[in-house]
Amino acid sequence: MNQFSEYEWYEFPWDEVPQMLPGPHKKLKIYADANIPRTVIHELMAVGLPVESAIKTGYSTHPDENIYQKAKKSNKVLLTMDRHFWNDKNYPLQKGGGIIFIDISPHQPGKAIDGLARFYFLFAKSYPLDWWENMKVRVKEHGLIIRYLTREGRISEEEFRLTDDGKLLTRRLR
Repeated sequence: MNQFSEYEWYEFPWDEVPQMLPGPHKKLKIYADANIPRTVIHELMAVGLPVESAIKTGYSTHPDENIYQKAKKSNKVLLTMDRHFWNDKNYPLQKGGGIIFIDISPHQPGKAIDGLARFYFLFAKSYPLDWWENMKVRVKEHGLIIRYLTREGRISEEEFRLTDDGKLLTRRLR
C-alpha cells in the first residue's frame, strides 16, 4: 500500500531521465567531513568511490568554511552530517561545490550507509563530478532531496522516496 498522498507524490518516470551528455566525465569524488563515521567511509571506498577524509588531511579541527573550501579546491563533493551545510544562507548553491548532507544521526552508521546506498544506486552513480557544481543532496533513511540551480539560475528542489513495494515516488518542492 502506498504510504504517500496521491496529490503530493507521483511515480518517478524513469523514461524521462535526462541522458548523460557525451564526452569524458570525471568520476564522483568525495571529501568526508570529520563527523562522518569511519564505517561509512570504508563502505564508500569498498564500492570504488574515491574518498578523502578531513581527519586524514588534518582538517578535522578546522572551521566548516575551511573544510568546504578544501573540498571545493580539491574538486570533490563534501560529504557531511552537519545540518548547517543544507542552509543556503550559509552555503548558497551559487558558491559552487557540491554537498551531500546525510540527515541521519552519526550514531546510526548502518542507517547512513543504507541511505547512501539508495542515493548512490538511484542517482549518484549517474551524476559524474562535473554535474555536482551548484547542487546539494539531503540523504535520509528512505529517500533524498536534491536541490540545484537550473540553467535559468533558479533554485529547484525535488524529493524522492522509496515505497515499501520498491516504487520510487517524487514530488517537486520548489
